[in-house]
Amino acid sequence: MHIRRSAHSLSPDEWQQIGRVLAQMHDSGDIDRFARAHQALFESVHGSTTFFPFHRKFVQEFEDIGRTFDPEFTVPYWDSTRDYRSPESSPILRGTTLGGNGQGSNRCLRDGIQGSWTMGFPGDHCLRRAFNNGNSILPWVPAELISSYIQSDRFISRFRENIEYGIHGAVHLGLGGDAATRFAPNDFFFFMHHANIDRLWWLWQNTHNMLDYNGPGTNGEASLSDVIPQNNDVSFGGARAASVMVLGYNSVCFAYDSAPGPPAQYPGTGNTPNRLINNIEPSALAFSGASDPAGFGLEIMRMRRAFTEDSSLKEYFPGVAAIGPAREIDTDLEKNFDECTCKERKAKKLLYPAPMSEMWISMHGFDAQRVGQIHRDACLLVDKLNNSTYVSPY
Repeated sequence: MHIRRSAHSLSPDEWQQIGRVLAQMHDSGDIDRFARAHQALFESVHGSTTFFPFHRKFVQEFEDIGRTFDPEFTVPYWDSTRDYRSPESSPILRGTTLGGNGQGSNRCLRDGIQGSWTMGFPGDHCLRRAFNNGNSILPWVPAELISSYIQSDRFISRFRENIEYGIHGAVHLGLGGDAATRFAPNDFFFFMHHANIDRLWWLWQNTHNMLDYNGPGTNGEASLSDVIPQNNDVSFGGARAASVMVLGYNSVCFAYDSAPGPPAQYPGTGNTPNRLINNIEPSALAFSGASDPAGFGLEIMRMRRAFTEDSSLKEYFPGVAAIGPAREIDTDLEKNFDECTCKERKAKKLLYPAPMSEMWISMHGFDAQRVGQIHRDACLLVDKLNNSTYVSPY
């Protein structure tokens, strides 16, 4: 069982080792192959529930190829909510990690573990990076919105919309360049980002029906018997959606350092309570999209405080609302809240996430009105939290 760790926790030596594996995959043509496959399969793996199982399998296949060069290779996840306020300042975008903004008229990436690379697909070109606000990046999605989606979205179809039309697109567009194209796997950020998207899906699965699979699929209504889209470049051997639904079972041999581990038994099916479906009690660990334990603790405590003055917030955070009053809260966190000044409250107001661009919506064939509504709903929740006593720890 491999454990995917937060990219924020990696040491310089670990980043260098990842860089060495990527260089070998680049020389072997594997990165070109994944970029080519993603472009070819693009329409069938976006805008539907297929989005989740395809990318879970796609990232795992990339890891498996990487392990032919280094048996310990594991894709770290990039929890972008930790950097959402000013993404360009993230430690993940430094010269010793993924590198920063592209340079020159072609926006070529010059630093980082893929710095000065020439990509082979589609056609020879430098790996490009072009931040979507000049030398800065427009705000991404705050952890509190992700926490709300995890807790309040009862069905995977709604959760997929909130994730795909929100945090998924925001990070792709924020980095720009190759990252904002159909061949985004050229940039290793893609795999780190989708490892995080997968982590969020797993958190949602641990809060609801782990085997829930509804909404639009590849061909009509989504079904667990659907074959995950594949082609000759990246083949999954005819794997079906059902085979990747539960971490720790079948060939899905990985877990996350900031999420519940695999269940002791394979989940059941049917419209039964969550604890019977998943064979586990819903864990508070799954109530937040944040990977920072200290921030998560503050988020829960401060949200519960906000409930006392605005009970309507509970419908957005039903998991936190269900935590019993006897739950212990660390005294240091309590002190931090009580000593919070008005100045700090203003500094920690949540920011609106950037909307999806018309180009991005068109490239995916999304319903522009639906994408717009998802963004408006997100901004309304930001307003609701900012107008309450809640103070974001992020």
